[in-house]
Amino acid sequence: MTRTAEEIDRLVESALEATMPTEAARIRALRVRPRCELRPWDYGAPGDTHPCWVVLEHPESNTAIVYSDVGFGPKMPWGLLFISGEHMSMGMDSSWFTSLDEAFRNSWASEEVNPHQEGESPSHVV
Repeated sequence: MTRTAEEIDRLVESALEATMPTEAARIRALRVRPRCELRPWDYGAPGDTHPCWVVLEHPESNTAIVYSDVGFGPKMPWGLLFISGEHMSMGMDSSWFTSLDEAFRNSWASEEVNPHQEGESPSHVV
């Protein structure tokens, strides 16, 4: 199914309605206009790619939250991926989540909202 940026934007907005207000505020601050990127899929034939919609960027950690109907979606459609660099594939299933807020809580961006105990960090899985 081919989606549009407007559909993805509405999907993000709907996901934010189910998110705690402090997390929703931080997500909104990092939100970008949805853009589709074809990302390599490591579990298929060589050269396989799938569309991933970038919806949030955290430049400080070089990470983004994306939405994808394929690959690990629809069961886990929210992914935590790199923005740039050598690791540009869709990654492993451990970096994909069932909800936007779950992906956010597992990202470096969440530290600014939910600081962790000294020496502890979120389960960054990209």
